[in-house]
Amino acid sequence: MTTRSLADHHAAVAQALVPNPVMDVLIADALGGTLAHDIVARRDVPPYPVAAYDGYALSAAELTPGVTLPVSYDIDFSSRSPRTHIPGTAARIPTGAPLPRGADAVVALADTDEGMARVSVARAAFVGEGVLPAGSEIEAGSLVVEAGTRLGPRQVAAAAALGMPRLHVHPVPRVVVIAVGDELIDPGARSLGGEVADADSHLLTGMIRRAGAQAFRVGPVPDDPASLRAAIEDQMVRADVLITTGGLSGGPRDNVAAVLKRLGQFEVVDLDVRPGGRQGLGVLEFGDRTLPVVALPGNPGEAAIGFEACVRPALRAMCGYTSRERETVTARATRDWSVPAGAVRATPVVLDDVDGEALVTPLLSPRLSVIDMARADALVWSGEQGLDVRAGDSVRCALWG
Repeated sequence: MTTRSLADHHAAVAQALVPNPVMDVLIADALGGTLAHDIVARRDVPPYPVAAYDGYALSAAELTPGVTLPVSYDIDFSSRSPRTHIPGTAARIPTGAPLPRGADAVVALADTDEGMARVSVARAAFVGEGVLPAGSEIEAGSLVVEAGTRLGPRQVAAAAALGMPRLHVHPVPRVVVIAVGDELIDPGARSLGGEVADADSHLLTGMIRRAGAQAFRVGPVPDDPASLRAAIEDQMVRADVLITTGGLSGGPRDNVAAVLKRLGQFEVVDLDVRPGGRQGLGVLEFGDRTLPVVALPGNPGEAAIGFEACVRPALRAMCGYTSRERETVTARATRDWSVPAGAVRATPVVLDDVDGEALVTPLLSPRLSVIDMARADALVWSGEQGLDVRAGDSVRCALWG
């Protein structure tokens, strides 16, 4: 058994969960990945003034109400560059087409007789009417999407507008969660007496997905070493990270550590964090691959805090995010409470908004129950020195949503 500080174990998990190599992918395959490099516009979009709507491109100075102008030509999108305006004429132009050089306005079809050879215009026009200037969508040199951004449809569209066929992305890591224990059954499964519904794997897969990774649930898996080893080996091909929950207590049926040690390097660690102080960390080896494995406690509250304290930041880094810690808010305490010294502790709290002021109330049950987790909006972390809060104090809360 190894004893380790939370800070040291945090660093050890971060070192074990090494990001996959950055991939150069087609833009059509980039959705869902995390951008590895800033996207900076190399040119204006559009690169030249274009028509804001269908109409006639002309010079505003040459137009008076009721005038009839010859139609010089039809503009289409096959032109390699903007054409040149012929003074005293108008050119038919579709939405988004480049404005002829020398033209400075587009009159909408509705304000004309829509003539083909000659067009009558009912009113005057002003310079810039119906024209989208160069760079109106994106200006050259502007930061379009920042590295560390999870690419959604809008970000991919911006890259496509810049004419980028490929992007460099961090692939989304695949995390497999295995809940271990003879006592576990799936929710809704028939109970023979004494079994416990598996909450851990559902909890952790949800937290993993919220962190930005893909999550795959396996379980429940019995404590039997052969069954446990078979379940782990079955998942090695598809997993980038393996997380187990349960089987670490050291009882006669707790075989997680023994099985994982046969498959690679693994150690059980006692940390100065409550709840969730017992965890495991290792690396499994198969073929030319290595697979990091993190073992968390079987109690849902302990598993949740263990994940928050050590796994989530490392997983965020593995995803390629630059923001790895929870967002925090400051709230005013509604009551006194204290946290004992001797370990880093996480207190679940409820946040309320009263007349625009954030208020925080602790949930102080002896163990972090499933009900407390369901109710909690945030966590208040205290150091080894403990914490004494008085009603009215300002308290920093890590949002847990």
